[in-house]
Amino acid sequence: MRCLIVILLMTLAASSQAARLKFIGLHSYTSKDLKEAISGRLHYITKRDATVFRADDAAFLVETYLRTHGLPAATASWKLGDNNTIILTIDEGLPTFLGTITVQGYDDHEPVIEQFTAPFPETNKKRAFEAAAVEIGIARVQELLHSKGYWQSKLESVQGDRIANGEIPFTLKITTGPLLTLIPPVLNSTVPPTLELQHYLLEVLGKKASAKNILRIRKHIEEHYRRRGYNQIDVEMEKESNGTNIRLTFTVTPGKKFTIRSFGITGQKKTTPSRLQNRLTPFIGKNYDEDRVNAEIRKLLGTGGFESLRLNSQEANETQLDLTLQVTESNARGYSLAFGFGSIEGYVLGARYNDRNLWGKLWNLSAGIEITSLGVLGEVTRTDPYFLERDLSLNNRAFLISRDFDSYRTLRGGFSNELSWKIGEHYAATIGLENTINAISSTLPDELIGPPNYLNHRLNFRQTYDRRNDPTLPSDGWLARLDTALGFIQGDATGGYIETEAHLSYYRSLGDDTSYALGISGGFITASLDQGQIPIDLRTFLGGANSIRSFPERDLGEQASGNPLGGTSWWVANAEYSHTITGPLRGLFFIDAGSLDDHFELATGLGLRVDLPVGPIRLEYGHSLTRDSGEPAGAFHFAIGATF
Repeated sequence: MRCLIVILLMTLAASSQAARLKFIGLHSYTSKDLKEAISGRLHYITKRDATVFRADDAAFLVETYLRTHGLPAATASWKLGDNNTIILTIDEGLPTFLGTITVQGYDDHEPVIEQFTAPFPETNKKRAFEAAAVEIGIARVQELLHSKGYWQSKLESVQGDRIANGEIPFTLKITTGPLLTLIPPVLNSTVPPTLELQHYLLEVLGKKASAKNILRIRKHIEEHYRRRGYNQIDVEMEKESNGTNIRLTFTVTPGKKFTIRSFGITGQKKTTPSRLQNRLTPFIGKNYDEDRVNAEIRKLLGTGGFESLRLNSQEANETQLDLTLQVTESNARGYSLAFGFGSIEGYVLGARYNDRNLWGKLWNLSAGIEITSLGVLGEVTRTDPYFLERDLSLNNRAFLISRDFDSYRTLRGGFSNELSWKIGEHYAATIGLENTINAISSTLPDELIGPPNYLNHRLNFRQTYDRRNDPTLPSDGWLARLDTALGFIQGDATGGYIETEAHLSYYRSLGDDTSYALGISGGFITASLDQGQIPIDLRTFLGGANSIRSFPERDLGEQASGNPLGGTSWWVANAEYSHTITGPLRGLFFIDAGSLDDHFELATGLGLRVDLPVGPIRLEYGHSLTRDSGEPAGAFHFAIGATF
């Protein structure tokens, strides 16, 4: 009780010392926006008693801020009011803000306006006009034009008269000049380039002299010398234009060249030494390539078995290095609980156990159970990230899953093995073998659902080429994926089948706040079975948050007694346009089109998304443009993750 009284008295004392600010004569800003803009500067004043000295400081801070944010003639006077209040009277004077920017002579207006306006202070959704920022903005636009390959461009800015609301318009007159192209660069170095690098430099002939291409050439030169053991490389670049061409001259100072004499490990306790040493031994005796070594360290961190990995280097002599990897292992074991909701799964409850360094071999063991409104999933997986001590990932999985859909109920159990590898930075492939026991029950007749009980032996091959800038929240780049499978069914029906699915998606940002995405997918399954129909749980079902959004999940296509039957051939195309509303919240407009066994549908809709590190949370409504009798007019969807 005594402690509670003390806390209460301290709270009352603190509140009595907090000065309050009141603004009079403020028009260009709201009191709330102004306080938030300079809250850090006013923190000392607003946490203490209102005094004449603090009131004078507050007036000075407010006046200074306003004069540099669109009100150059602003003045602020103060007086002390009742209830510990500082009253600030503002005379704004004539406001001056940056007005409309008109661009002439260059079609892509948005990035030009973005670069020109960036140096002007932003506040209250306006840009305050500052004469000094004009030259900086012009220089930024020139840099933008240079980056696009217009190295002989000229820019004239024309300042308009101030209008009644205080805005000053500008006209930017651009003369781009010719789009310059590259001719083979000159490379000067005490260490001559290899034939491989010489051929690469010849291949740049005729390419656009954009900043992107020039930086790519420079990066290639630097990486070339690093692979040869020169990690203290210094590269200087000069540009010389001649007509419509630019010649680059690179002066390379390679520095010392080192090979790796030894690669030691310290600090590991649980991890089997050979599992680490086998990853590092191939570097010994090779040229020291810092990028390649760091890439291997990032792979090791990605296993989850380590809290940190630190590389130390020591010069053994003039040409050799001794490297040491300092290891701090993580607490690899853990439990997790999950709860969620989706438009198809309904509620989702999950529990999982993980060991990311099983038996010290860097194996990842995961065992979990997931309960949803559709059924139950139980699984145990083991992943070896360095199968056969190579860059191969082997995943073994045993599982049992039950699902209760509208058309049927299924119980499936079995095991699978998948081997994955990556070639280069963007291409990945996975080959897998799955064997399952499948049991299907339904009120529909067998001739509609296919064989109800069967064994399924399936060989899968997936190829992926990923050029997205972010796999979770992509805004630029593209992704291509091809899945092929050969299967054999035994049981109530016997025979083989072939299944293929292809997907292509493209993402493009239009400035900081706007982006669009395009996706197209399609596939088919064909089989030769002695009992006719392909099993219903091998067919494709469309409709829902990731296909045609005017339909509920899995509800598109042919039906029997109101139950969807799925299909054996399909395609889906999606187009999305999104714009940031505030913070991570975005608004979305989309168009979906698709077909399942010749049932064509077209939809459009709107949505809201919240971008989180785990992916976007989506709330969307799709409206049918090709509604037939008995079909829904539209559907709402709630989901987590990108549409495609």
